[in-house]
Amino acid sequence: MPHALLTAIGADRPGLVDEVSEFIFDRGGNIEDSRMVNLRGQFAIMVLVGGSEQVIERIRGELPELSRASSLHVELRDAREPASPAVPALPYRLTGTGLDQPGLVHRLAHLLRGLHVNIESLDTRLTPAPYTGAPIFEMELILSVPNTTSLSTMRQNIAAVCDELNVDWNLDPA
Repeated sequence: MPHALLTAIGADRPGLVDEVSEFIFDRGGNIEDSRMVNLRGQFAIMVLVGGSEQVIERIRGELPELSRASSLHVELRDAREPASPAVPALPYRLTGTGLDQPGLVHRLAHLLRGLHVNIESLDTRLTPAPYTGAPIFEMELILSVPNTTSLSTMRQNIAAVCDELNVDWNLDPA
């Protein structure tokens, strides 16, 4: 079955998920996977839509209608299967907490890239620390660790970066 990735972003308000999901449903599409989040008043939506070629083309052709009605910036792109076969990998969850600082996500992403680890999902947020209100950075990553990557080496490298950044971290099988 063909798939497409619908992305939408705009000012948050009640009813956006209803409007987008109704638009997809009314055109014969099915939401298979999704991520939706309010980021300081901006709502971002990513949904993997399944449907026949005709359904996907109907959705594509009527996107301006959704954009006008919802005041969202909306795009649709084909979601093709990867050309290369997936490398055998194990899922891991990496969590961390520390004082916020520029470059934290980049440092970890760069380290993981060098180990050929794929970041399947990444969630971060700033929360105020109790008593002081200092911005505390929290992260959760779902990783796909190839069988060829040494877990002990990965743990040592994560520990070194997190120690340098003063981040408390934990790595467990997902």
